[in-house]
Amino acid sequence: MTSATVDFFISYTGVNADWAAWINDALEEAGYRTVVQSLDFTAGGNFVADMDLALHRAERIVLVLTPAFLKSGMTAAEWTAVFRKDPDGSRRLIVPVMVEPTAVEGLLGPRTRISLVGLDSDSARRTLLDGLRPARSRPRTRAPFPGAR
Repeated sequence: MTSATVDFFISYTGVNADWAAWINDALEEAGYRTVVQSLDFTAGGNFVADMDLALHRAERIVLVLTPAFLKSGMTAAEWTAVFRKDPDGSRRLIVPVMVEPTAVEGLLGPRTRISLVGLDSDSARRTLLDGLRPARSRPRTRAPFPGAR
């Protein structure tokens, strides 16, 4: 793994590897640079050192948010390493992406999430990418005139 800066580190637990791969593809197709364990950590490497380097290289972290994610000690170590750099969320360094209904409490509770729950692939991709924009998200279509009812 090189030490070049990337846009996102994708944090997930093993049971959600399919979601991590899908999110990675969506981000890379949109031009973002990513690090994801399944592609970037190679056999014979040092997993802990690779994880540390990935977290240092990434400008932001995407959490593949599920109940299993919240139960994992490893994913907790990943997002809490980033939390200390952005405790109030003003820099948007932690981006929770909910892929199945998940009750979020504690320090992650107040973080605004991107929810892909129940969306089809195209809608999920659009929702993910719109949620990552640095500026205010704007609807793709105009709101209907309320007086025409």
